Amino acid sequence: MNVIGTAHNGQDAIDSADRMNIDVMTLDIDMPGMNGEETLKQIKSLHPQIKILILTSLNGKAIVETVRSLGADGFRNKDTGIADIIRAINNIHAGYTDFLTRYEDKPNRVTLNYSNLVLTTQEKRVVKLLSEGYSIKTIAGILHLSEHTIESHSKTARAKAGAKNATELVARALKQGLI
Repeated sequence: MNVIGTAHNGQDAIDSADRMNIDVMTLDIDMPGMNGEETLKQIKSLHPQIKILILTSLNGKAIVETVRSLGADGFRNKDTGIADIIRAINNIHAGYTDFLTRYEDKPNRVTLNYSNLVLTTQEKRVVKLLSEGYSIKTIAGILHLSEHTIESHSKTARAKAGAKNATELVARALKQGLI
């Protein structure tokens, strides 16, 4: 196995796919600029022969189903050991799909449970402010956090809710009594 390149964002990954002879690529969902879902979709459209392993800190049934539907060949959480990540890459290279997920019955941090949707306190704050019409930049100022952190909380909450965008996230949060 040889690492032939790295990409700093989604567009870099697409450019690498265009320039290099890649067998298996790992992608994160949470990337600056173009997110991993859009990057995955474009790479699979332009280069369907490239196998893609999603390697991300996000976890949950909704995100796994989303990336599988977009053409990912495998999924691993970043908490997975390196030996298992290498095994997944080898399996995918051999032509298999390899989706390993870990759904915890008890989250490892303080959470608030709203029907079927479990969000951290910070994710709940972000969703509430999104529902009030604030932009990511404004929310970052209100909560004294970076825009990247706010976007990350929003993406994680969308993944947990199975929402495609912030509007759908807010609608689901309202429906489930979150806000």
